[in-house]
Amino acid sequence: MKRLLAILFLAAQLSGIETEGQTAVSGVVMLTDTSVAIGDVVCVGERMRYLTPSQTLRGVQLRSLATSSVADALKYFSGVQIKDYGGLGGLKTVNVRSLGSQHVGVYLDGIRITNAQNGQVDLGKYSLENMESVSLCNANKSERLQSASEYASGATVYMQTRTPDMTAAEVEYGNGSFGHDKLKAHMALGGVGFVDYEWQRTEGDYEFRFRSAYEDTTGRRHNGDIEFRRVEVSVSRGGVRIHAYYYDSERGLPGPVIRRLSDQWESKDRQWDQNMFVQATWRGKAGTTELKVNGKYSHDYLHYRQDAAENSSAQNIDNKYIQQDIFGSVAASRGVGELLSLTAAADVRWSDLSTDVLGTPYVWRMDTKGVISGIGAIGGAECSVALLLTDIRDHRRGEAASLRRLTPMFMASYRRGCWVWRAFHKRIFRAPTLNDLYYVLVGRVDLKPEYATQWDIGADYKRGAFRVSMDLYHNSIRDKIVAMPTKYQFRWSMTNYGRVESYGLSISAGYGLMAGEVGLRANVNYTWQRDMDRTDKEAPEYGNRIPYSPEHSGSAIVDIEWRGFALCGSTLYTGERYCLVSNNPSDLLEAWHTTDVKLSKSIEYKAIAVMASVECNNIGDSRHEVIKRYPMPGRNWKFNIKLSI
Repeated sequence: MKRLLAILFLAAQLSGIETEGQTAVSGVVMLTDTSVAIGDVVCVGERMRYLTPSQTLRGVQLRSLATSSVADALKYFSGVQIKDYGGLGGLKTVNVRSLGSQHVGVYLDGIRITNAQNGQVDLGKYSLENMESVSLCNANKSERLQSASEYASGATVYMQTRTPDMTAAEVEYGNGSFGHDKLKAHMALGGVGFVDYEWQRTEGDYEFRFRSAYEDTTGRRHNGDIEFRRVEVSVSRGGVRIHAYYYDSERGLPGPVIRRLSDQWESKDRQWDQNMFVQATWRGKAGTTELKVNGKYSHDYLHYRQDAAENSSAQNIDNKYIQQDIFGSVAASRGVGELLSLTAAADVRWSDLSTDVLGTPYVWRMDTKGVISGIGAIGGAECSVALLLTDIRDHRRGEAASLRRLTPMFMASYRRGCWVWRAFHKRIFRAPTLNDLYYVLVGRVDLKPEYATQWDIGADYKRGAFRVSMDLYHNSIRDKIVAMPTKYQFRWSMTNYGRVESYGLSISAGYGLMAGEVGLRANVNYTWQRDMDRTDKEAPEYGNRIPYSPEHSGSAIVDIEWRGFALCGSTLYTGERYCLVSNNPSDLLEAWHTTDVKLSKSIEYKAIAVMASVECNNIGDSRHEVIKRYPMPGRNWKFNIKLSI
């Protein structure tokens, strides 16, 4: 009995420690006036890898930001550009190191979120409230037991939901500028999972001012409203984790701002979305082999309407799209001695797209992937190699040619003291989406896949609460497929650059301090990047910067806590960039920066906790554009109150 108590006591002491690799503790544990000698106690954890650049926001700092969506949180990572069409209710996609949003894999609890129709994941649909962490990895994670799909992206975003450690119920209400209302309910069952419901409505009718060398326009944004409902259920038990998601929205699609502000020219486009998925993960062992099995089914419905009766410059469109996706993955990993581990994984994804667009027949795609990888470590040196096989086949009349490609990846790092030096090389491609290939207005079945070759060399330094990371990188993109909005936000025109060369430097630093009752956390990021068109030396655009690629960008976050108060300030800066590859002075978008501030106070009484917060976004009232002629909101306020039991 004494031996059992000693083990429990020691485990409790170790429970707050993050372990790296294996930690062995031997010795004598004192229980009051009795000494009990015990044997070795081994805490086993996943070995920390330092092979690839990664950035993470987690826990308190993630929830302290003056933002509520994953898209807004990713703005604070170096090398990231968020394309935001229309501000409040508009589409939000992520672009990392100018690779394009289709080269960025987005994962929720380890399983990819996909869109076979256009390849874009709207990150504005995912809330930060349920997230334990949001991470960005260039290339992909340097861990064992990954699915083959995780090797198929130039960069990866990982959203990890929280597993509650106690049973609680929460109700939250929010109100803010531009007709913003929010109602949220959350039920957590300690150690098992949660049920989360959220409803939001925003009118999006903010004022704007648009200025250029030839015009000066002021007005009020219209048709930027959105109303949505989101329900999530997560259950985790043993090695099984199940996650169900449902999202239902109606929104207006605000068009670009032009000189004449009249009903004739204002966008009246409407869009309805219904997205649902159910996914499950099992992780366990078969002897000395670790196994992970993933499965997912998703169903997406989209209804887009454009009514000429409401907008004389438009044509009548009333189209519906239905996507289905079935995904399965098996990964196995086994150690070979103490220095090497091998992983093999196979994925199968079946996707289809049906629509009532005249002349667009039903199409379905079979996407299979297989990967073999190995991670070796000796002393402070680590190395990882992987070879990915991708096979994509479409099925319909006049389908595109099938794709079968082998793509390699190599990573290496060396750790000594507080320093880690690392490098990686990766060659990857993305297949054209179903819209790229088959959509009646812009599709081309002979469209080539887009190849990206990445090189990166960097160093990390970490000492105590201070850390700094620096990376030099080069990306070469061939047959780049670029989607640009036309007169109507829902419709896109496809532009292809034969070759794009990118050179960049990213620097990230952070510091954390706890002094008595005062807690301080700070993060700073800076990116210099030059993206140039290298398609044709005889063309006038040769050597010009590609659209929407700033040369300088950066962010900073400072979070201070004291006696239940929390103050978070964050700022973003984006330098000048062009909206067209011609790089004419009239195509230049001015640099912009915004600052957000959030103040919250928590009060606890017995089993009841109340938290109230007020936040001011864009406190300097910056009137800027992320995409040309799509003005962003100026200064706006939000107030939230949350009751927890």
